[in-house]
Amino acid sequence: MKTLKCLAKLGLITSVVFGNVALAKTVIKVGHYNADTHPSNIALQEYFKKTVEEKTAGRYEIRIYPNNQLGGEDQIVNGLRNGTIEMGITGLLLQNVDPVFGVWEWPYLFKDNQEAKKVLESPVAQEIGEKMQNYGIKLLAYGMNGFRVISSNKKLEKFDDFKGLRLRVPLNSLFVDWAKAMNINPQSMPLSEVFTALEQKVIDGQENPYALIKDSGLYEVQKYIIETNHMFSPGLLQISLKTWNKMSKEDQEIFLEAAKLYQEKEWELAIQAEQDVKKFFAENGKEVIIPNEQFKADMLNASQKLYDSFYQKYDWASALIEQINNAK
Repeated sequence: MKTLKCLAKLGLITSVVFGNVALAKTVIKVGHYNADTHPSNIALQEYFKKTVEEKTAGRYEIRIYPNNQLGGEDQIVNGLRNGTIEMGITGLLLQNVDPVFGVWEWPYLFKDNQEAKKVLESPVAQEIGEKMQNYGIKLLAYGMNGFRVISSNKKLEKFDDFKGLRLRVPLNSLFVDWAKAMNINPQSMPLSEVFTALEQKVIDGQENPYALIKDSGLYEVQKYIIETNHMFSPGLLQISLKTWNKMSKEDQEIFLEAAKLYQEKEWELAIQAEQDVKKFFAENGKEVIIPNEQFKADMLNASQKLYDSFYQKYDWASALIEQINNAK
């Protein structure tokens, strides 16, 4: 009883009354950085939350916190690892502790959304996901943030146009190395600083998935969108292993069922949203440039030096890429 009272004070357990019997309700907080309108947030609300709450007869309450309300991506990852946040959606930030988790963003790994989806539903993706448990996190589903494209105030129609381009990239060495391989001048900075940097012309452009460029308003200070599709970014639905291990097997199965539905619907929503955003950009005076075959070939060839580096640096890289290619 003392334990229940303590948990209630912390907001992790509330009371549900059926007739004259009060039952404990477990609150699961889900934090992420996407906007309310992002496919991941919609899929969480409409499919994951509803499924869990209905199938557990209200014993669980899923509370969703978009827009960094529970902190930035690094805080979500740390919270999941130490158990202070029950669930979250993040990118591949865990690669900072084990580089194998960053493989999905290796340049030009996938040719389109369908190929990425097929591989991320394959045994090799499941095997990599299971390794996250070594770091206190249980992976529930691979969602889609989408292919990363470049927005710029400089028109980029061929590989040589990259030279000298001041491009914002995340605070991640993989993105810096990719930019350098493309002869781009990388400028690492937090996403929160990008709009102002573009507005003040400190940088020429940035790169992100279509949906984020729209949701964050970055398109307002950009002229061109170049569909480089240079990296694919998944969104990982995760639960703290501390939270997961407290659940009964029956409840774990319900969460897995809800996560499977979430994954299916989130991909559908994300693929449609990508098309909607392209249309939105066109209607708002942005020119979307689709690289021609030579431009694509030049980007692919330039990325080969990165893979040579990966193969030298990581003894597992060559075999893993072969497994991924076989799963396509």
